[in-house]
Amino acid sequence: MNILFLDSIECETYGGMEEWIRLVAGGLAGRGHTTLVAGRTGSEFLRRVGSHGITTLPLAISGDFNPITIARVRQTLVEANIDLICVNFTKDIRLGGLAARWSGATKVVWSVGLDITKDSLAHRWFTPKLVDAVLVPSESLKRQITALEYVKPELVTVIPIGIEDRSNVAAINLRSVYQLPADAIVSVTVGRFVEQKGHATLIDALPLIMEKVQNALCLFLGNGPLEASLRSRATALGIADHIAFGGMVDDVAPLIAGADLMIHPAVEEPFGIAVLEGMRAGLPIVASQVGGIPEVVGADGGARLVEPRNPIALAGAVIDMLENREEMRRAGAKNRQRFLEHFSLVQMIDRVEATFHSIAQAEPQHG
Repeated sequence: MNILFLDSIECETYGGMEEWIRLVAGGLAGRGHTTLVAGRTGSEFLRRVGSHGITTLPLAISGDFNPITIARVRQTLVEANIDLICVNFTKDIRLGGLAARWSGATKVVWSVGLDITKDSLAHRWFTPKLVDAVLVPSESLKRQITALEYVKPELVTVIPIGIEDRSNVAAINLRSVYQLPADAIVSVTVGRFVEQKGHATLIDALPLIMEKVQNALCLFLGNGPLEASLRSRATALGIADHIAFGGMVDDVAPLIAGADLMIHPAVEEPFGIAVLEGMRAGLPIVASQVGGIPEVVGADGGARLVEPRNPIALAGAVIDMLENREEMRRAGAKNRQRFLEHFSLVQMIDRVEATFHSIAQAEPQHG
């Protein structure tokens, strides 16, 4: 197959779906398929994808119906004989979908990482006409995006995200790198500093945690618009010395491997790649019971799930975990085993490859 991925993520941002595209494009290319990834010129997304040897197509992306961008995408579809274009944002549905319909042959797959459906005429009219199939990583997200009924459930396939096994990665000594006390118990949180990820709840919970576990510290990996306010909040609560801001890094695996616990206090989370990265590293996990997270960790796994936006509940779960080192060890081992059994990269590429084949060969269903 010849496959084009289109993602118009802003230049400075790299998130979970961008990582999904990198993994899938690379995995399919390794199986002999031709993959091409399009995005904004100068974007962090294309930089990271390109650094892994994947062919990229920089585009000047502006409005949803920009005729120049649509014509450029259509030219690529025709010249590269693209069988299937996989789009991300609703902007990409319009740009890639119209280019595909103009080309006359290319199928359109909407790979959704977050519920971005809207009850608007543009969404209701264009989405069914421009999308041949939909991929989501969780049953929770499938329920969300089909709630408005213009995305039909029969078009949606659930394929859980899988990631590379990094069991041989060397753990970074976080206490040395971030100049933390030698006896620090370090919890790691990975995600952009946006409301969705719930960092403020963890900051509010940390004073309660420190009452019981005085050497508890948190490492925040990521960046985003709320960083300044989060730093101010930590300072106001007198816990700034117990939070290290590690920034956005290309490879979080060695840092996660050096932590004792993963905390994911998200307010909304359709899947939770960060949680999966913690499971891969064999960490015990405390997370919010929202979205797709229960599907990822399982009912019998090594995670404590709590109500979102509830610092008291979050603190209680973290304290219970940190005060029982043997339970932390058992929980981490359960998480590692669940990752190996259900969320390997090979399993995900197998499912995506089979689904893409089926979509590419199917008769068009759009209006």
